Amino acid sequence: MAQPVCLENKDVEEREASATSILHGDLKGPTTHLLKGMADSVITSLARMEIKNDDLEREKAVFSKYYEYLPYKRQHRESVLNVLYSRETGTSSAHCCRPSRRKCALSTRKNQCFYMRSLCAAKFGASAQPLSYPITNVSKNKKEVEEQILRPRQFEYHPTDSSLMAVGTLDGEVVVLNHETGNVVTCIFPSQSMNSVLGLCWLKQQPSKLLVGSDNGCLRLYDVNEVGRKGGDSSGVVFDDFELLTSVHVNSTDDRCLTSGYSKKVAIYDICSGQRLQLFTDMHREPINVAKFSNHSPHLFVTSSFDRDVKMWDSRQSPLRPCYSSRSSRGNVMVVFSPDDLYLLVSAVDNEVKQLLSVDGRLHTDFGIVSTGSCHNYTRAYYMSGRDYIISGSSEEPTVRICCAHTGRRLRDISLEDTGRSNSIYVQSLRSDPFRHFHMAILAAYARPSKYEIIKINLLSSSSSIEESQGGLQISFGKGG
Repeated sequence: MAQPVCLENKDVEEREASATSILHGDLKGPTTHLLKGMADSVITSLARMEIKNDDLEREKAVFSKYYEYLPYKRQHRESVLNVLYSRETGTSSAHCCRPSRRKCALSTRKNQCFYMRSLCAAKFGASAQPLSYPITNVSKNKKEVEEQILRPRQFEYHPTDSSLMAVGTLDGEVVVLNHETGNVVTCIFPSQSMNSVLGLCWLKQQPSKLLVGSDNGCLRLYDVNEVGRKGGDSSGVVFDDFELLTSVHVNSTDDRCLTSGYSKKVAIYDICSGQRLQLFTDMHREPINVAKFSNHSPHLFVTSSFDRDVKMWDSRQSPLRPCYSSRSSRGNVMVVFSPDDLYLLVSAVDNEVKQLLSVDGRLHTDFGIVSTGSCHNYTRAYYMSGRDYIISGSSEEPTVRICCAHTGRRLRDISLEDTGRSNSIYVQSLRSDPFRHFHMAILAAYARPSKYEIIKINLLSSSSSIEESQGGLQISFGKGG
């Protein structure tokens, strides 16, 4: 068996000195030239060697592991922008060490839209006077030379075309506007039985079709494209009348529509034939102001009544008992589902606005808006584009309030003022633009003379002067709550 070679300290020192001399080129003789030649050959071959991406990644990993210090125990370098983006959107980086449960909770709550809305929310408060202008000073008939002001009573944004809006008038007509350019796209003239339009609803899967309901119970389904080709004389699908109609809504599959009105009844119709399929009576103790289908289930719907109750229903079950009932302290004016159906936004008389869990009706957020003491101050509230912010306005106040749906904190108040005539303005209704963050439209009611006007507001842009806001209308921010 071979014995291990033991080197004395002197021998080790000599070998180390020789290696150092070779490296520094101090040795002479044929051995030195041979070693140098070998070194040059190795260096030349290394220079010609192709370095692959895997090798580069391995080199970066080794360098980061042994030679680079990174804060927060991160394994790879990341830009500050990427770190902030991941933190805001809740989509934590693969290299960031966080508990998996917390990461999942954040990723379901925050997404790219939330990130963009957060940036817009930080921006819109910087404008002291947001840009605003009316969009109803249009001609009803393209042949008319003089401009005629519409008398709007209801309006709805188009679900897929960001430039279109349907406007129902007090005269019973429906005008489809390009609200970006102010041009009339289609005008549906009223039939003899059509009165003031109170209900409008676009179909989701057939976005060219529009359901129209008037206060005398007349209900029609129009194809906007067909009406445009026929010059506005098409009668559309005629539905069975529903007395004292105030609200219409179509379910997520576009095969059923829901109507309610100033009565205790709710009816469900077949969209294709117009026949009434179900009639629910005595669902509330007082008139039902609004009934809405959920955004994703074609069978679930909710009703809000002046008897202070909000009730969830399933059309597949008996209407004798609701899924649950939630009570407000005042008469309910509006109720809408959040876009993901997780919440219900309920607005009652005189600034009572609450957000409920749609699964069981429990209170989630009370926005705590101060009441005025008026029993005629009808308050309406809607979600903005998404479910992170809400807007609310009341029929006896010139103020629109913007609140955070998660915390209930009031971010800003928007005040309307007619500088031309010192006229009182009230918020009859309002909608958020579904395609643009912090854009909205307000149906403003003027006291003297009595008239309605739809005003578009861009909270992310500011008008440099009062004259830039058309019609002498001044809109300014308040501090909020």
